[in-house]
Amino acid sequence: MMQKNGNVVSLKNFQSASRQAALDDISAQAFMFLREQAQENKLPMRDVLLEHLLGIALVIKAVEGQDESARVLREIAQQINGDPTT
Repeated sequence: MMQKNGNVVSLKNFQSASRQAALDDISAQAFMFLREQAQENKLPMRDVLLEHLLGIALVIKAVEGQDESARVLREIAQQINGDPTT
């Protein structure tokens, strides 16, 4: 029987953490860009974010279909509402 070493990080966990770090970095960069553009154009950040979110949902709808777009928006709502199933 093979013994597991508690000090060894599994490749899957490392890859998952690396993937999440990359996603977080991309999201942060996108947010900073949107904030900068909102300030430069004297637009409320809320309006820019809502327009961006709508645009993303419409791209998902065009590429993956209406059901997937609705599913993504439901998942976002569940996370906002603190739903433990997500």
